[in-house]
This record gives sequence, C-alpha cells and structure tokens, in this order.
Amino acid sequence: MFAEHLHNTIALLKSNPVPVFALAGVVLALIYFKPREMGKILLFGLFITVVFYFITLFAETLDIGSKQKDQMIYKSRNVIDE
Repeated sequence: MFAEHLHNTIALLKSNPVPVFALAGVVLALIYFKPREMGKILLFGLFITVVFYFITLFAETLDIGSKQKDQMIYKSRNVIDE
C-alpha cells in the first residue's frame, strides 16, 4: 500500500517539476521566516499521518479477521452437510 502510494507520488513529481520546485521554495521560505508556526504545522501533520496509519492498519486487521471468520463458517457448514 505504502510502496504503491510512494511510486505514484514520485511519478507525479517527475511529471511536474516546475510546480514542485515552486512549492518547495515556498515551504522553505515559510520555514526560514516563520519556523515556530511551521514546526507546529509539521508536528500536526505528522500526528495526523500517524493516526491515519493506525486507523488503516486497524481497519485492515478487522477486514482480514472477518474474512477468516466467514471462511471458517463455510468450512463448518460443508463438514455438517457431508
């Protein structure tokens, strides 16, 4: 999941270099002129990223568990029918 997203992001960056450099310049200027505010925004973004990661990890775990439960139910029904 993460590798595919990273690959798509790199492809987007390679296909649009001018806007990427402009955005990077703006971000670097903001970090230079307003480091305290940008540090807060960076920490908040990191926090949101970690929360999103754990939510998706938990959702995938629930999905895998429910699929395994469904498979076991069908296996049990097949054994009873025989």
